Amino acid sequence: MDENLKIPTVPATPSKGVPEKFVRTFAGDLETLKQGGVPDLVPLDASQPSAKDRLVTASAIPDVIPTPPPAPAPQMPEEPTYTPPAPEVSPLKTYQGDFSSRMQDTHASATSILAAEQDRRVREVPQVVAQTEEKSSRNGLPYVIAGVVLLIVGVVGAYIGYARYQKAVTPVAPEVTVAAPIFVDDREQISGQGTALFTAIQKSVERSVAPNAVRLIYTASSTQGSIFSALLASAPEILPRNVIASSSMAGVVNAGGTASPFFILSVTSYSNTFSGMLWWEVMMPRDLAILFPAYPSASTTTATTTLMTSRTLTPQSNFHDDVINTHDVRIYRDAAGNSIVLYGYWNETTLVIARDANAFTEILERLANSRTPQK
Repeated sequence: MDENLKIPTVPATPSKGVPEKFVRTFAGDLETLKQGGVPDLVPLDASQPSAKDRLVTASAIPDVIPTPPPAPAPQMPEEPTYTPPAPEVSPLKTYQGDFSSRMQDTHASATSILAAEQDRRVREVPQVVAQTEEKSSRNGLPYVIAGVVLLIVGVVGAYIGYARYQKAVTPVAPEVTVAAPIFVDDREQISGQGTALFTAIQKSVERSVAPNAVRLIYTASSTQGSIFSALLASAPEILPRNVIASSSMAGVVNAGGTASPFFILSVTSYSNTFSGMLWWEVMMPRDLAILFPAYPSASTTTATTTLMTSRTLTPQSNFHDDVINTHDVRIYRDAAGNSIVLYGYWNETTLVIARDANAFTEILERLANSRTPQK
């Protein structure tokens, strides 16, 4: 510090009761002037250094551009925090307080209140148990229903699967297919052997048949020729040997308002079968009496007579030659002239046995219109 620098002092004018001032100010000078005084204006001493002289020469400033301080990061305004209102504090309830209040309100003793509380609990326990059980049952009801539905579905599925399995493993009996050389309107299966088979045929004749209709009669073993075996049981042996049972037919025809049985026999030899039929004429009316019975109104006649010749005893037939629908036939009539049974050939391999001319004609017309056997 410069020791030559002297600070001018202003002589203070002490006044009684006024504090002494050690610093001269402009305000003080103005106050002095207002009071009629003269400020202590000391002339400038040239020997004293000036303010310029008192200044210290500044050092050289390097050519460095000062780096400006980083800008302060913007501060986000603080969000106001929500302070929930303080909950109202309710007075604490205790069992002791409730008990005391109950005693004061009811003027009851502690023993009676405890007894009443015990009774209430005893009554509430069954209700709570019942409500719990009811709620449990309601909650479990959907599961019970789902279980029942699944059980029913399982049983139905098992039954369907078992039925399909049974259908798959059960052998299927082949349907009996009987060929017919003519077109038929109806089919009927019969059964029996011998006389019983002829009776079954007669019962089929008695069942209703539409006018001008034909019903096919067959048995389960028709392919083995059971009907024709029974038919030709009493015939000469030459007939069964020449009859093809698989392509023959037995049936019922309603022609002329009367239903009667008929037979279409497929034969291998015209001469052999015709010869056998001639030998059978003597016994045919009797052997086939169940199928072609005599008319009740007509008197019965002897089917055979005996002719004595010089060489042999030969039975004589009552069949006679006739022509029906341009076809030669052999016909047996009763005393009244009614046809009992007849037979004739449609061609060399087809023999027809029928009741009368109406039935024979209907069968021939169907044979003429049939190109292939009907199945």
